[in-house]
Amino acid sequence: MAYWLISYIGESGSIETSSSIKAESREQAIQLFGRPPAFIQQVKVDHLGVVKAAFEKKFPPIEQVLMLSAIASKLASGKTISKAIKESVDFGRLGLTFNEIDRCETPKEYFTKLRFDETAILIADAGDKAGRLSDSLYRAAKAIQERINAKKEFGKAMQQGLLYTLLGSLFMIGIPLWAGSTIHDFIDVQRIPLKLNSLSNLIMFLHMLYTQYFIFLIAGAAGIYLFREKIWDNIRTLPGFSFINERMKVSRGLDFVTSYQLLLSSGFNNLQSFRFLATRSKGLTHRLYVEASDRLNEGRQLSDVFDSPEWPPIVHQNLQGFEEQGPSGRDLVLTNLNEALRAYYLEYSARVSRAASIIGFAMMILTIMMFAVGFYMPIVNLNSALKQM
Repeated sequence: MAYWLISYIGESGSIETSSSIKAESREQAIQLFGRPPAFIQQVKVDHLGVVKAAFEKKFPPIEQVLMLSAIASKLASGKTISKAIKESVDFGRLGLTFNEIDRCETPKEYFTKLRFDETAILIADAGDKAGRLSDSLYRAAKAIQERINAKKEFGKAMQQGLLYTLLGSLFMIGIPLWAGSTIHDFIDVQRIPLKLNSLSNLIMFLHMLYTQYFIFLIAGAAGIYLFREKIWDNIRTLPGFSFINERMKVSRGLDFVTSYQLLLSSGFNNLQSFRFLATRSKGLTHRLYVEASDRLNEGRQLSDVFDSPEWPPIVHQNLQGFEEQGPSGRDLVLTNLNEALRAYYLEYSARVSRAASIIGFAMMILTIMMFAVGFYMPIVNLNSALKQM
């Protein structure tokens, strides 16, 4: 995933440059940009895109829900999209001016300029073309709210595991750094003849590792992050990682069903939906959506698209005969599939949380033993020996 800058011919006829666009490839960046290729002059990598994105202001999702609902209600009362947005959105918080907002004409241009959720932008554009903009904005607000609720629900299942892992990591780093430094001071500076045991040696080893090789540790962590996809491809089927891989597959399937149901109800066909999902995804998921689009172009059934080990089997199974259903039947199939995937996701999240809790708790127990036996015990033994002298 990289950031791209696109130079294009603006409305005045002069060459303008877009803001940074995050995309997997040059082609995806052009698709996300949304202007006809004939107007595009140059596409190049923005090497400072990550830094710019970190400081780009956006409205929090919950505020977007409130704004979309307010705009929809004003549109329903007969106000224009321009007036509804100016009354409902504090665009000054994003550093935008009235003149910049006034240049926008369509709902898509307004919501893109205001950096709203991409799905909301797409639904607003579809609703505008269908003459049902107000209803579409209500639907977009509901979709974002459901996404917020889902994150909270799924986050609860992971909280304990993440907490124990964080505490275990802090113990595993903090105690050897402090205890190792103190033991080193006792032996090498104060010349106290401490008799070290195996856990004392472990403390000293970790202290040496953290203090003398921290640059290599940071470089190793950076390398793992940069090549995380390749590393994950090689280890995801190993024992201890397979259920994490299953959780990721269920998450991918759940994201698809949620987005696809929303797009389908907004009037998009299968190919349009998959192309949109491909432009808004990255990594393996992006490649899977591109592959799915190619299969749909070949005339394959929707269920055949998911006949792949990268998708949960239930998606392929439940979508068989999907095209034969009417609109209400399709919606029912997707709703039931959504509920099933949510149940699977919660179960796998709980399993990941339990594993993380066990690992984190084990690290805490080990560091407590290191402190008690490896640090405190040699001092107690020395004190006892001195009293007997």
